[in-house]
Amino acid sequence: MKPTRMIPVELLAAFMNTGWPGDNWYLTDHAEFLWEQTFTVGDGAELYRPRRPGTMINLYDFEGRLRWQGHGRDPTRGAGMSLVALFERWYRQQHDAVVVAWVPREKLPAITHSLTEAGCLLLSEP
Repeated sequence: MKPTRMIPVELLAAFMNTGWPGDNWYLTDHAEFLWEQTFTVGDGAELYRPRRPGTMINLYDFEGRLRWQGHGRDPTRGAGMSLVALFERWYRQQHDAVVVAWVPREKLPAITHSLTEAGCLLLSEP
């Protein structure tokens, strides 16, 4: 039986946007079609954006191996790193939280403004 860890899609996007170990790593051995169906490519700080905000996903469906492509010796000695393990380590170190909320449409501009002013990273378009 496949492991299950249900999370909001915004949480995986936050990890990919802020917790990725750097340009010397790439993701392989993953369900690329699932990533393409789940995320759009943004820009700047929001490279990964959920196509359907508020969706719950099984983190293990997105499992893959991070592989070294940098200069010098591979710190994993060719073993790579598990995306799920790296996500879990990142998640335990977070002091921020991901909040998913349904908002009355007429209050959306005010709430979006308040969140932006508070320094929040909006993971989806209003």
